[in-house]
Amino acid sequence: MSGGRGPRRVVFDLPNWLGDVIHTLPALSRLLEPAAPAAITALIPAAYAPLVALTGAEPLVRPRGAGLWWARRHLAGRFDVAVSARHATRAKLLLAGCAVPVALASRGRGARLLGLRTFRVDRTRHQRHDLDEALRALGRPPVDDAAMRLALPGPLRDRGVEHRRALAGAERTLVLLPGSRGEGRKRYPAAAYATAGQALTRRGVAVLVAAGADEERLALRVAEGAGGRAVPVAWPLEEVAALLAACDAAIGNDSGLTHLAAVVGTPTLALFGPTDPARTAPSGRAAVLQPPAPRSGRLDRLAPADVAAAAAWLLELGPTGR
Repeated sequence: MSGGRGPRRVVFDLPNWLGDVIHTLPALSRLLEPAAPAAITALIPAAYAPLVALTGAEPLVRPRGAGLWWARRHLAGRFDVAVSARHATRAKLLLAGCAVPVALASRGRGARLLGLRTFRVDRTRHQRHDLDEALRALGRPPVDDAAMRLALPGPLRDRGVEHRRALAGAERTLVLLPGSRGEGRKRYPAAAYATAGQALTRRGVAVLVAAGADEERLALRVAEGAGGRAVPVAWPLEEVAALLAACDAAIGNDSGLTHLAAVVGTPTLALFGPTDPARTAPSGRAAVLQPPAPRSGRLDRLAPADVAAAAAWLLELGPTGR
């Protein structure tokens, strides 16, 4: 894809989960650089399509369970290159169904049997580098470690400021992000979030709580305990992104919304327990806080006072989206 003579039509198969999608954005940005004369179609779950459209790629909704036959029906003959950031067998079947001259998939799960060109994933490095070998195969440089920033258009940023004012007034605003995909050890306890939020409320900080569509009760519980307000869970993801960009700081688990807050430029405190920040730390504007004994993976060993103190430090960095 270098030198202006490479393939022009690329279909880029993005992950299923928001945090993984965000870690893939640096590679997508490489493909969208002016030196790469390509039109990028991004296969993506419907909920994330408006966000991916902000990168300049054309989103195409990938239905749940889409594989070989869906690709043959909807994608075959339309592209020159197909690349997948997913590693499951179904993703490789989808690539095979694209019927393209160059189909790039990670090693394993039947990729070679399907006639795909494979690339190695170095899982000792940050997830943002998973597609480095695929980029080299397409004549593009690998991604670097600079903080990723997803730019929001002016009207969307303005709506975010309006949302923040409606929910929090004109005060400095911090948003808590207590959810995560699945239950268990990745979540800092709800009561601890509420305690940290209370400490910040006493300092004159307005506290909001945002969570996923299936986490409304969690958001309401934390908001009540912190003396704050819950963000409506029915909002589209791009509206949530705009609100996050308008807040002064965020605290969250290793979760999609935490990664989203960081990538739209909000100073973000990411709480890491069982997952490794060397692999999945936010790619944007973020600091990581771990328990005193990180190898234990015990987020409940993080003192709410320490979380609140770290968040107060982030708030001193100043507003990001007003």
